Amino acid sequence: MEMPTGRKKMMDLQGLSDAASVLTFEERFINPTVSTGLWWCATAEDVHAAEINAVCLGLGRSWDDLSLCKNFLKQFRFIFVVIPDKQKRDEAVKELQKRCMGISVLIPCASAFHGCTSIAEIRAQGGISAVNHLLMGAIELPAHGLLDLADVQRVDMSKVPCVGSGIQELDRAIGGFFEGEVSVWTGRRGEGKSTLLSQLLIEAVNQGMPVCAYSGELPAWRFKAWASLQAAGPEHITCQTDPGSGKEYYSVPQAVQSLIDDWWAKRFLLFDNTVSSSNDADAILEVFNYAVRRYNCCVFLIDNLMSIRMQGDQDYYRQQGEFTGRLAEFAKKQGVHVHLIAHPRKTGKDTGNRLDADDVGGSGEITNRADNVFALRRLADEKAEEKGFSSVLSILKNRSFGSTISVGLDFEPGSRRFYKAGTGNPNKKYGWNFMQQIELEEVADDENNPFG
Repeated sequence: MEMPTGRKKMMDLQGLSDAASVLTFEERFINPTVSTGLWWCATAEDVHAAEINAVCLGLGRSWDDLSLCKNFLKQFRFIFVVIPDKQKRDEAVKELQKRCMGISVLIPCASAFHGCTSIAEIRAQGGISAVNHLLMGAIELPAHGLLDLADVQRVDMSKVPCVGSGIQELDRAIGGFFEGEVSVWTGRRGEGKSTLLSQLLIEAVNQGMPVCAYSGELPAWRFKAWASLQAAGPEHITCQTDPGSGKEYYSVPQAVQSLIDDWWAKRFLLFDNTVSSSNDADAILEVFNYAVRRYNCCVFLIDNLMSIRMQGDQDYYRQQGEFTGRLAEFAKKQGVHVHLIAHPRKTGKDTGNRLDADDVGGSGEITNRADNVFALRRLADEKAEEKGFSSVLSILKNRSFGSTISVGLDFEPGSRRFYKAGTGNPNKKYGWNFMQQIELEEVADDENNPFG
């Protein structure tokens, strides 16, 4: 390659000084107008051997530093990665494509190096013409960030991992809660969102899926007490009366609680909201990532968005939208499902009116980033008597199938269980019930064994 006479007109070369702080090159050999692109080398020795438009990462610099010289790199027609070592070449290609989107990246053909381990060695054996010959038959790699639709593989939705809700009509409509998705749940305060989501987590545990929950409002003991009632069911709880106030409340007998604890141990994790950073968005995501690595958690709950403490000076609602985006990225990267409770905005509407996706409080980005949006609404007593159910669960958005049905639910107050009105069963048995049966059978066997 020879430097064209146009080299003298390079007064408008952008970002040269910034590039010099990150890359190693000889300035006299840099000219973006040359048709042979920018040559990315492994070492300063190879830069010297290749000469024209040859660069390498500077000493002590990392790939992250390429952001400082984007303007410089964008002036070249393409980047030609001339690193003989395949592992190092693949690393360079990956990093360059990730950080220089929109710039074509080329690599030499498989036989181009003829066994040489450096550009300097190629030049020593064949001169500068042998170096220039590397560009012959170069392969342009597929553009980073673009997919050819013809190459996209079909997905059989029936084989995509998902978790059922335990409500047959809901599962039939949405297919279950799929990995890599976020579901937003809304509804006015006190209408049962947290209760229903706790029940959905128990359903996930029952299907062999470890779960992790963040509750910004409930202390751990109360969260467990309510979840334990749901796991136990109406047949395994007792009604007690407080001697001082006369208030009736439900609890789980210790023998049953021990079975439940054995059943969900290491499979139902709760974020510790007593630590100083408990409500911090970054801390929550860090713990969630750990829960995936350590316990293989597949289903996560944020209850609720309003309790999360955001960092920075941006508008709070915008920060909520960005946090939802981070949850969506977390779900996709880790292959998990995230449930997010978000209260509706105060609109002054009659509390009996049905909510829609636009009623979710905060930024519209919250529902935009969600794959599913649900609303839970409790009916007034007169309306509930007329309809034959006490609550309505509505699908406001379902990205996979477009379903928008509503399901009538009843509520069993002792066990805090929701179930389908008319056809559902509040007495569903979870896995711990069968552990109890096994233990009872073992005891019976021991009693009949004369050699025990």
